[in-house]
Amino acid sequence: MTYDFSTLYTKIPHDKLKEVLHELTDFCFKGCTRNKILVNEYGATWLNTKTSESKNGLKFTIANVKEAITYLLDNCYFNVGDQIFKQRIGIPMGSDPAPFFANLFLYYYESRFIKELKKTDLPRARRFGNMSRFIDDLSAINDNGEFDRCHAEIYPPELELKKENDGSKNASFLDLDITIKNDKTFSLKLYDKRDTFPFDIVRLPHISNNMPSRIFYATLGGELLRTARCTSDCENFINSSQSLIKRMRKQGAKVPQIKRTINRTFLNHPADFEPLCSVFDFKKALGDTLS
Repeated sequence: MTYDFSTLYTKIPHDKLKEVLHELTDFCFKGCTRNKILVNEYGATWLNTKTSESKNGLKFTIANVKEAITYLLDNCYFNVGDQIFKQRIGIPMGSDPAPFFANLFLYYYESRFIKELKKTDLPRARRFGNMSRFIDDLSAINDNGEFDRCHAEIYPPELELKKENDGSKNASFLDLDITIKNDKTFSLKLYDKRDTFPFDIVRLPHISNNMPSRIFYATLGGELLRTARCTSDCENFINSSQSLIKRMRKQGAKVPQIKRTINRTFLNHPADFEPLCSVFDFKKALGDTLS
């Protein structure tokens, strides 16, 4: 089963988000022997009182971190036309800390649920062992439907969780379409929900932009490599690559340069392409796409 939080960025109350982030800040400082964080051009490190005065950079105590979190959430503004609005609910999308705020907010409730469950029902807690989450996308494998029955116990009511798949043999997770074949084999191919949009989207560079042409074609090579690494059989690899090359040709790619890019990409990454097909078979299967 796969799930998506459809209201993660839009419905979280700021008071609840501050409370969670402040409690996690307490947890981090309590679990560390140092009492300050140094932020400078080299990154961020923990500091103790003895060495803090000799270091250059911004120094954050636990109170400073909480103050910074509060400030970021209390001062989110955006404009529409000539009007300025203040965001009063939800995580400010597009701001640097937004994905981290979202991830930590979910982690807080997940961690609390599992810790309490382990005390009362360890066998049930172990059913969550194959679960994984990347920001707002969640995957549950072989949990006997446990997460589907109890996710309302884990997350606050403001979060709306939507199941992405219909049956138990096929699901999409992140950029993968995953199908179970013969009850024992995972078949993988690329998944992009934008493929179902009733209009065209410029997803990769256009030849008319300002970048050097070698970078334009290197983008095509990189995408071919990603497709190969995310696909488990030749047919799906050919189909995905065909759509990619058609799209790049619409955006100005020339056939001779496309062929050179294909040859170079296959040559430089044989371990990724050889299990699927040879460069000769690949170009032959593309047919009219390369003519």
